[in-house]
Amino acid sequence: MVKNLNLSYIIATKNKLPYLKIGLEKLIANKKEGEEILVADGASTDGTKEYIEELERAGKIDFYISEPDYAESHALNKLFLKAQGEVIKIINDDDAYYFPVIEKCKNFMITHPEIDIMGMEGGSFKHETPRRQVLRQVKGYKENYLKWKKDKTPFEFAVLGLMFRRSSLPLLGFWDLSFKNADAEYTFRATASKAKLAWCLSPAFVFIRTKEGVTMNNMKRMHEETLRLRKFYLNENQPSKLLIAIKRPFRNFKDWLSVKEKSGDVSSGTWRELYDEAEKWLIDQNKNKEVEFLS
Repeated sequence: MVKNLNLSYIIATKNKLPYLKIGLEKLIANKKEGEEILVADGASTDGTKEYIEELERAGKIDFYISEPDYAESHALNKLFLKAQGEVIKIINDDDAYYFPVIEKCKNFMITHPEIDIMGMEGGSFKHETPRRQVLRQVKGYKENYLKWKKDKTPFEFAVLGLMFRRSSLPLLGFWDLSFKNADAEYTFRATASKAKLAWCLSPAFVFIRTKEGVTMNNMKRMHEETLRLRKFYLNENQPSKLLIAIKRPFRNFKDWLSVKEKSGDVSSGTWRELYDEAEKWLIDQNKNKEVEFLS
């Protein structure tokens, strides 16, 4: 084991080999000296175990485990215990990342040891119709961070943009296995704690929806969990079913109009085509721009 590692990349996966191959090979190509890659596989049956075994034998990844688990949160908790880097970055197996920004975030955290956790800006594909989706920047993160900075109001953000200090685990805690919407639970809990937070204003990720993904297979439950979390942390009451029914047509029209005005071309291709579009978007968003931080 290499000593004085500065960054641990950790990946949880199960039966998503076509996606994992692309994302993991991109990560391996961007891995720097002093960094490690750890993979937890939930006993896949699609060849994932054999693939990551081969990568480990070739010295391209540093640790893997393949055994039954209780979904993504359980797998990530195992890797938290194995990671040796000063900071930890979670990498989803089916999304796109911009590693030059992640590298800047790592360096920022190393030179600012008072920071426990960092969030990053990013993008997400949003369905215009069931067959067509558009890529847009996720809105509201900066404003939520500034509100947190002002009065410590907790907020949620995507795990895709999450980086945290390994020595802060006793403060931040592990992922809660009782939640499917683990991103929301963990980030609400972290921003409600005594943790010190920084924010990167440069896009570092794109969320890509897949039919095998946790989000697409648990949307109703995740929405209900988010409402409970917002009630607990923000004392927000769930809107009535009648009000939801009244507002839904207007909200759908507003979303459709926003997509039409801002999106340009829409995407309807394969996951690989969406991944390529996401990479291009990240490059374009960061071209000739300095990476900025709020802390």
